[in-house]
Amino acid sequence: MTMRSRLAPVLFAMGLAGCATAGRPAPPRAGELQAAGVAALARGELDGAASAFALALDYEPRLAEAHNGLGLVALRRGDDARAEAHFRAALALNDDLAEAHLNLAGLLMRRDADDQALAEARAALAVDPGYGDARLLAGELLLRRGRLAEAHAELEKACAAEPRRADARAADALVLARLGRPVAAQEQVDAALLLDPELPAAHRAAAEILRRAGDLPGALREIDLALSADPGSVGDRLTRATLCAARGELAEASRLLAALVAEAPRQAEVRFVIGYVALLRGDAAAAVRGADDALALRAHYPEARLLRAQALLGLARAAEAARELRAFLDEAPAELAADRARAQLQLGRMSDGLSGPMSAQIPR
Repeated sequence: MTMRSRLAPVLFAMGLAGCATAGRPAPPRAGELQAAGVAALARGELDGAASAFALALDYEPRLAEAHNGLGLVALRRGDDARAEAHFRAALALNDDLAEAHLNLAGLLMRRDADDQALAEARAALAVDPGYGDARLLAGELLLRRGRLAEAHAELEKACAAEPRRADARAADALVLARLGRPVAAQEQVDAALLLDPELPAAHRAAAEILRRAGDLPGALREIDLALSADPGSVGDRLTRATLCAARGELAEASRLLAALVAEAPRQAEVRFVIGYVALLRGDAAAAVRGADDALALRAHYPEARLLRAQALLGLARAAEAARELRAFLDEAPAELAADRARAQLQLGRMSDGLSGPMSAQIPR
């Protein structure tokens, strides 16, 4: 009943919440069937879970938790459209069902609808401010939007509420590393590893600290430790491809990316890194295609705007590049200060008639 994200595990949550409906208790049999559905789902018995939840709704058509359960069954079967319909039905019946808000948020995040996902995560927190899984998801979504200070604030609250929650500490470590606070980030990594020595998220954060310090071999060792615990992680395999590219191992990076794009064809970050590797190879046209693919999957993606501008400059399409640089400056948060400064410098050079390409940068 989980979906692992790059920052922290996001639980697709299943709650009984007392099985109350619209101000009145549900019939006892509905509650029994709901509990049976939860147990069956935990055992992986999808048909049994679906039958129990559906029968619970026959006893009590306004049982929001049963719709939430049917949404989880649909997710396990790979039917995202049906899952979303059930989560929304649950919320139409009970907008205070925090688990349904979280489940809908996770589903929306998976399709890169980050603004809507963040709204749902915050709706879950409005119902239950101590909902740690919702805090973690909000932190990841804010990180994906480059809103690092806000992400840190959310994750600090998660750590304060549950000091022994290793995934919250590891998540905060990653954000702190990207905020340029390596000492504080390492403290959180150490705390997370004391609580869970094999936690992939902690090794992921350690890799980010080392990468930013220029220790690419050390970063690769840490990301390989994360992958040894979670071999299927698309995010960690993407990080490995990025590190290989930074080391000049472009053939290996391309091999890893080819596997990732086949497995996760709609993940914007994969397309973005494909574009960056193409730019490092000197193939500006392929870099534009990578940026275009990333932007088609995620409209608000300032780093992809910057990549596209770099590639267009390489193709001597200065007017288009200038438009992308301005779009980047409009979209990029303050935390991307270094990239913003580079973009402003390039626009200044272009206004002086100097339109050569910027040097390719591996994404932060």
